[in-house]
This record gives sequence, structure tokens and C-alpha cells, in this order.
Amino acid sequence: MKIEIDIDDRHQDLKVKIEAPGMTPEVEKIVSLMRMVDMQIAVRKGDETILLDANRILYVESVERNTFVYTTEEVYESDLRLYEFEQQLSDRNFIRVSKQGLLNLKKVKSLRADVNRKIRVTLQNGEQIIVSRMYADELRKRLGVR
Repeated sequence: MKIEIDIDDRHQDLKVKIEAPGMTPEVEKIVSLMRMVDMQIAVRKGDETILLDANRILYVESVERNTFVYTTEEVYESDLRLYEFEQQLSDRNFIRVSKQGLLNLKKVKSLRADVNRKIRVTLQNGEQIIVSRMYADELRKRLGVR
């Protein structure tokens, strides 16, 4: 892979151009990473609305019709429903792990088999999430583990 950077005052905007013989997994990954750069989600902390960089999200959880967004530092609320987060973040390394939750795969530190084919995921901040057996196989597949 070759990378060329052209810095010039004449350029009005940032432009990324990918030249490839076809749509390969490598190209798909590059496109996915480029889309992640500017992804922000509107969340609330008290009466303040904040634009949160999606890369900071550890996981998203729905509890009694309320949606909570967890980062290493804070817990936020969102007006988006879990399925809306799933639609927006599915190509950004987020995966459904239960009926109530989405997980950022980039924040996974380790996995451990749990009872009834569930998986216990430890996040980079030490917090643990249980992946229901319904979603366990997809998690293993996405992480490339058996």
C-alpha cells in the first residue's frame, strides 16, 4: 500500500482518494476507518447537550426505555433508541451483544466463556459486560476467536 499526502494552500477541503484494483477487505477497512474520523453522537449530561466522538464510546445500553452511553470518564443519556445507534454505528466496530446493549469492539480487552454459552467481556477500563448466547457467535466471528 502506498500513501501520498499533498499539502497545499490551494486545496479548499480535505479529500481522501483510494485507488485499488477492486473492493478488497483492506479497502473496506480503510473506508470504515475514514468514516469513523468525524462520527459524533449527540448525548446529554444533565441539561447540557454534548457532541461525543463515537470512538470514545465503550458501550450503549437501554434500560427501561432510556438509552445510556458509557465512556471511560462519563455516562450520558441519549434520545436515540438502541436500534438507531446500531444502524449508525454498525460499520464502526460496534456490535449488538444483548437485547439491551451494543459494544465497541475496539474497547475489548479480554473475553472469557461464561455459563450457558454466554461470554464475559472485560473492557479496557476494567468494566465487564455479559454477551448473551444469541450474540456470542457473532462476537467471536468479528473478533476472530473460537
